[in-house]
Amino acid sequence: MSDKIVRGVRGVVTALAVTLALLPVHGAALLMLLFAVGRYDSSGQGGPFRSCTADSVSCAGPDVPVVIGCALAVLGGLLLAGWAGRRAARARSHSHGGGHSHGGGQSHGGGRRPGRIGGLP
Repeated sequence: MSDKIVRGVRGVVTALAVTLALLPVHGAALLMLLFAVGRYDSSGQGGPFRSCTADSVSCAGPDVPVVIGCALAVLGGLLLAGWAGRRAARARSHSHGGGHSHGGGQSHGGGRRPGRIGGLP
């Protein structure tokens, strides 16, 4: 199989794995969002989730900071999954972590790396 295909599959699988790992967080945030966007009777009569009606004494909601927090939690999780998938799909660099070392403090001359212009990293 082509390396490009393997990287693509690896990216998709990683993004799905992160999304599944964050599923409880997303589920809780969406449930909180459903409660936060509603208007409820805050008088204490009729239970904690009684909807505001014409005969309600006092109403509360929607809770805008909670709505924003829930939306940011879901968006952050989706961005994290996308970032992890893109990172997993990147081509592996052969210059790092391949067991190749220059032990003994050897350098490539004057602190410059080969193939770089002006010694820039």
